[in-house]
Amino acid sequence: MALRFIGIDPDTGQGNCPTVWVDEEKLEVVVQGWKVVDPLTHARCLETGDIPDHETVVRIPARMASQLTEAARVVEECSRLRAASQVG
Repeated sequence: MALRFIGIDPDTGQGNCPTVWVDEEKLEVVVQGWKVVDPLTHARCLETGDIPDHETVVRIPARMASQLTEAARVVEECSRLRAASQVG
């Protein structure tokens, strides 16, 4: 698996922090965040649909928006490179 580190929450130190990576093979964003344990927030999330047993809802701080933007950019770049290599 080609997992590329994108960034960590700059305000919470260097361990056990919200973190963002990109899986360059699967073209997916991988996120570590705080578990949503607040019943009201969890219930509000369920209003849009069930959360399967193999998924979970996590919370990350808004200050990490730039890391999420960068992760999306990396996924798009990897996708374009993959498509270009399949054409030629």
